[in-house]
Amino acid sequence: MPGRFATPRLTRLAKVLTATAVVGAGALWLWSARDAAGDPAGDGSGQAGFDARPEAVSVADGAPPPAASGAAAYDELERHLKRQPRDGRALVFKARLDAQAGRFEIAAAGYAAATRFAPRVARDAGVWVEFAEARALAQGGRLVGEPEQSLERALALDARHPQALDLLGSAAWERGDHAQAAALWRRLLSQTAPGSERHDALVRAIDRAEMLAKVSLQPRS
Repeated sequence: MPGRFATPRLTRLAKVLTATAVVGAGALWLWSARDAAGDPAGDGSGQAGFDARPEAVSVADGAPPPAASGAAAYDELERHLKRQPRDGRALVFKARLDAQAGRFEIAAAGYAAATRFAPRVARDAGVWVEFAEARALAQGGRLVGEPEQSLERALALDARHPQALDLLGSAAWERGDHAQAAALWRRLLSQTAPGSERHDALVRAIDRAEMLAKVSLQPRS
């Protein structure tokens, strides 16, 4: 929403990435478990499904406890990617750790590689949203340009994806297209609980966007 991307959105992203870093240390164990299911790289060559969500990585998936944490886990990821540079899951997890550490350009490059090399990753709307956020953070929080293109890919995969709708609305606002911003946020509004803080904030943002859209259509004297 207008004026909020640079603070609450960065905070939300940081929280997601911090949570990912906690579970990401066990990522190689999870890949090993899924290797047995026939799709080691998430590239569509096997039958196993791909779930790149941070919360999807847990010992509940049948993976042993993490082998390493922090810098050791990152080093382990790098070694793994030297052996399997097209491993989509590994690229996504490394990109998340890079973003969590503030290495946004490196993170964006990792997401780019993951979506290029692994079709199953490229079909995950959430990964495209993360890619967009990394790209935006790499360019000072601006969503217009490549971040917006990634968000459009996400929305093409999932027309109701809440983060994609939210951030695309912010990108439209950034471009001065207030009517488009209001339309995207209105689609998101139907997914929020009436009376909630989120719902009320969206209503205010939509009202302001629609007001500005009407003003821009008025003929100048």
